[in-house]
Amino acid sequence: MLKTKKAYAKINLTLDLTGVLPNGYHPIFTLMQTVSLCDEIGVEITGTGVIEIESEEKNIPLDMSNTAYKAAALFLEKIGKSDVGVKIYIDKNIPSQAGLAGGSADAAAVLNLLNEHFSFPLSEKELLALALKVGADVPFCVKGKTQLCQNIGEVMSELPAFWAFVVIAKPEEGVSTKEAFARFDKSENISHPDNDNFLFYAARGEYKKALENAFNIFELLSVVEQGEYIKETMKKYGAYYASMSGSGSAFFGLFDSYEDAQKCEKALSDKVYFTCVCETVN
Repeated sequence: MLKTKKAYAKINLTLDLTGVLPNGYHPIFTLMQTVSLCDEIGVEITGTGVIEIESEEKNIPLDMSNTAYKAAALFLEKIGKSDVGVKIYIDKNIPSQAGLAGGSADAAAVLNLLNEHFSFPLSEKELLALALKVGADVPFCVKGKTQLCQNIGEVMSELPAFWAFVVIAKPEEGVSTKEAFARFDKSENISHPDNDNFLFYAARGEYKKALENAFNIFELLSVVEQGEYIKETMKKYGAYYASMSGSGSAFFGLFDSYEDAQKCEKALSDKVYFTCVCETVN
């Protein structure tokens, strides 16, 4: 029987790199927020003994390099069902190489669907540990909502719910996260957001005050040609905050007014590869 689930994108309201860990990974300080832009994921248990992926999207792999495939394989191995077959259907709406966790969201949806199908053999703690083996953003996508994420993203603290209308705009160009991290390693005297004051206000649900202390450090590390134009347009149409998401190349603007968000999206849609209006999900 086919089971389906929405795989929600995320945005980063602030994002800082705070150093380098002994294993070479970069610890982060970020507030991740689920938004209503989503892929649709379907999972069907089969008797074939193999994992298959079907999608009409041409820009994603359909083999074992896909994060959804990795998630299914790890889950079945964990519960001792490696001989079970799974067919995964992916209806893509989240653009790739955008900093919106599209692949991670798909993997998280597969983990949640399989855990549900097999009557929850894994606790949340076990599921999150498995998610981390797939990718750093996958644990957040399993939980969602409004989370302060630290270490490599898997240490999460739920914060008061954040609400806004969101305009997302992604240029056609993508961004290499690996190259952005490499530029950070070579940078000196790089600016950082005020994490302490951001958290002081965010923990109280005072997000507009918190965002006065926020920015995404990757805006200094990932050169996106249309970035400044997108941010200026968002602010022109009433966004009270605009920033890059993740390592890019997507940008988002936060709005109180749905009408202003619609006008902004319309203004950007003729000039930018991908645009949409969505809202936060809590």
